[in-house]
Amino acid sequence: MLSENQFDRIAKLASLLCNAPIAIIGLVDGDRLWFKSAIGTALNEMPRGISFCEHTMQGEHTFEVYDAQADERFKDHPSVVGHPHVRFYAGAPLIDEKGEKLGALCVLDPTPRSLSESQKEGLETLAQEIITHIVLDKKSRELEANTHRYEELLTISAVSPEIHCILDYSGNVLFINDAVTNILEYTVEEAIGLNIWNFFHRDDLDRVVKTIEDGLRNKIKEFAIDFRVVSKTGVIRWLGWSMIAKKGRWYAYGRDISDNKKVEHELRKLSFVASKVNNAVVINDANNHVTWVNEAFEKITGFNLDDLKGKRLGDLIAGPKTDMELLAKARELTRQNQSFTVDMLAYRKDKQPIWLSIYNTVVFNEAGKVEIEVEIIIDITEKKQAEREMVEAREQALQLSEAKEMFLSVMSHEIRTPLNAVIGMTHLLMENDPKPSQLEDLNILKFSGENLLNIINDILDFTKMETGNLQLESLPFSMKALTTDIITSLYVNATKKGNVLQLLGDDQIPSSLLGDKTRLYQILMNLLGNAIKFTDQGKITLQLKLVAASETQATIHFEITDTGIGIPEDKLSYVFETFTQAKTDISRKYGGTGLGLAITRKLLELYNSKIEVRSKEGEGTSFSFTLTFDKAPIVFPSMKPSAQPVNFSGKKILIVDDNEINLLIAKRILTKFGPEMDFALNGEEGIGMVQKQTYDLIFMDIKMPGIDGFEATRSIRALDGDYFKSVPIIALTASTLHNEYIKFKASGMNGHILKPFKPEEIRDILSAYL
Repeated sequence: MLSENQFDRIAKLASLLCNAPIAIIGLVDGDRLWFKSAIGTALNEMPRGISFCEHTMQGEHTFEVYDAQADERFKDHPSVVGHPHVRFYAGAPLIDEKGEKLGALCVLDPTPRSLSESQKEGLETLAQEIITHIVLDKKSRELEANTHRYEELLTISAVSPEIHCILDYSGNVLFINDAVTNILEYTVEEAIGLNIWNFFHRDDLDRVVKTIEDGLRNKIKEFAIDFRVVSKTGVIRWLGWSMIAKKGRWYAYGRDISDNKKVEHELRKLSFVASKVNNAVVINDANNHVTWVNEAFEKITGFNLDDLKGKRLGDLIAGPKTDMELLAKARELTRQNQSFTVDMLAYRKDKQPIWLSIYNTVVFNEAGKVEIEVEIIIDITEKKQAEREMVEAREQALQLSEAKEMFLSVMSHEIRTPLNAVIGMTHLLMENDPKPSQLEDLNILKFSGENLLNIINDILDFTKMETGNLQLESLPFSMKALTTDIITSLYVNATKKGNVLQLLGDDQIPSSLLGDKTRLYQILMNLLGNAIKFTDQGKITLQLKLVAASETQATIHFEITDTGIGIPEDKLSYVFETFTQAKTDISRKYGGTGLGLAITRKLLELYNSKIEVRSKEGEGTSFSFTLTFDKAPIVFPSMKPSAQPVNFSGKKILIVDDNEINLLIAKRILTKFGPEMDFALNGEEGIGMVQKQTYDLIFMDIKMPGIDGFEATRSIRALDGDYFKSVPIIALTASTLHNEYIKFKASGMNGHILKPFKPEEIRDILSAYL
């Protein structure tokens, strides 16, 4: 590049040539005149419009001003009126080879004068020299820049992982970069002079030659072609080549695309698989526009690629009942680059509805940007139809269960209510000093009524278990007390048939457990009752054994054995079926409904336990099962009916019941205990009487027309005053449904008594609350 000193020397030479104290090389730059070199002045630039140079550049030769003070154009110029008080000016324009005016070479003097012709010629010659220097400087800079670019290209070529090479028309290597070593395993020196065709894979050579020959024949000079090359050690690689023919040379660029070809091969296989599978496959671009679908998609939806290409899938398959909110959520997940799974109602091309399960997967490129979205679509129309049918079946089952529950509640009330009258009146008659001849008849009536009640209880219990209405309670009880009471209560029946009944307990069993004492009592009574029924002059044993224990639980094994008639081996699987007995003559000879063992098995299933049976015909039977109980901190002993007479004179009781027979029986039983009694035939009447009178206890029937017992109790509890909140209300119910027990407490009742009730049960209630 030309140095600044060279321009200063030219300015100095102009000053000497023209005998002028000031010489300037000024160059224009927009509206500015800046001084490349200045001799005799400290100025660096000035506005172009007021400069002497602006007039110089308007001509082709030297522009001269004899006396600037006398020249109207310059007399007010800052350099004339001020420092350096210019009077004389002469300048030669700087004109480049294209004729463009770049500035001027100027000389200035505080004294008016003129230049000789030789001085003017010399000034113009120096101006041309300046142009020559400027042009040389420009070309020097361009050459330096080109050299730098060439060096950068060589550097890039040297470090590039791709092959850059120059070939002659025969394919001989004239130039090649260092990438040849990594790709083909030759050094640059080994590769120079080799023929490129020697590197070709033989299977690709004919294809490449034909492509190039056909192209050159059709005046094509540029080629993009992929082919395989074989390295020095025989490694095969795919290279993607860009080639151009120019001035007898081939300029070629090749990059290793082996991985791309492998991926492409895999994609072809995947594409083949995707085109053959039964599930639909849709590929979208990064903007969620469809780019490809397989054949299965067209079979499922009726839409083909022409229908969908460049469009959003959801726009075409949506219809009148499509969940658009769900579709919007799916698209929002797509915008957030998240994969999703969604089931939605869509529509085929023929507008038929179809359920689709769509699995969307987002595929990212190396930069972490979404490249494509792949959607696997499964036709789940049949599945949805099956689900809908299952829902309908479940709803029907629920309706049936509710109907069964309602039937159970009604039948429980309707059957047990008249039984209450039969059994209640029997108890009253037996306590009313009957004649000896009547006592036997009353005992038969009492036995038959209680037997009928047991059968009804079995049927109702079984129905409750079938409808899921039977639930186990968890209350503290004593296993020893329970089993002792059972053996004691069955002792008389056992000895009547000449049997020995014994209890074999285990002292290791905890004294207090948590469980449903009532249902365990029912299980053991069923099994021991059967053993007594089918055994004569034999032995019946209830044996308990603690088989496992922890800090919180105890596991007990129960076994009931007898020496009775036994069960044939081929009938063992039938004895737990409903209404089934081992032999056809069993019911005729021994009685029974065939429900006892079926109920026992279902009760044990509620305990998550199974019953096992071993038997040999004529030698006896053994039933066994294992139950796990939580340990209880304390025992609540069962209340024994007091044998002492009780009297509740001075107490006032209200009985609310719509059945006059129930009222009569209740009145007859309660009369023995001495309280005063009022009666109401419906819930509304009962509420009115409670508001007028003060009662110590209220017996409230549940099933009544109009306001039932639950609603009547809630109404009483809602009245203002402590009395209405605290007066004991006991439910009279013939229903054994578990959910009604829950409703007793929820409505504000203090307890309940089950119809048909016995006098001692009424006495216990009175004792507890009065």
